[in-house]
Amino acid sequence: MMDDTRTRLVESALRLLREEGLDAVTLRAVGDLTGLSRTAPYRHFTDKTALLAALAVRVIADLSAHVAAAISQEADRRDRLRAFYLSYVEYATAHREEYRLVFASEFLAGHHPELEEAIDQVTTALGMAGAGEGPVPKARLMALLSTAHGLAELAVAGQLAHKGLGYEDIVDVLVAPFVD
Repeated sequence: MMDDTRTRLVESALRLLREEGLDAVTLRAVGDLTGLSRTAPYRHFTDKTALLAALAVRVIADLSAHVAAAISQEADRRDRLRAFYLSYVEYATAHREEYRLVFASEFLAGHHPELEEAIDQVTTALGMAGAGEGPVPKARLMALLSTAHGLAELAVAGQLAHKGLGYEDIVDVLVAPFVD
C-alpha cells in the first residue's frame, strides 16, 4: 500500500508539473491533487526536494525510454548517434518543465542516491553499442550526454531558432565525422 501511495503522489506531482509548472509542485498541492490529506506526502517524502527527486527519477525513466526507442530503430553507429541526439533534444523541447526539473540545482551529486542510480542506469542503457560492439567508454558517453544537454538547452532557450537553425542542423554537424 505504501508504494502505491508513493506512486500516486509522484504521478500527481507529474501532472502538476505538466499543467502548472515546477513552482506549483508542493507537498501540499500534491496531497490535495491525489485526494489524500495534506500531510500524507510528508509520510513518504522528507521534504519538497525529496519529492522532486522522486519525480525526476520518473522523468528520467520517460526520457530514457524515449531515447532508447529511437536508438533501437537504427542499425549502424551513425544512425544510432543521430537518433540519440534527435530524440534527446526532441524530448527536452516537448517536455520543458520535466527536463528543467531533472537538471535543477537542488540535485547536487551525492545527495539523492535514487536519482543518481536512475541516471547511471540511463547512461548504461544509452551506451549505444550495437551488435558486436563493446560498451561505450564512460568519458565518451559523458561527452555525448554533455553535447546533447547543451544542444537541448540551446534549443529550449530559443537560441538556435534565433539564429535560423533547427537542432537537426546541429545534429547533422555532430554526426558528420561518422559518415562512412
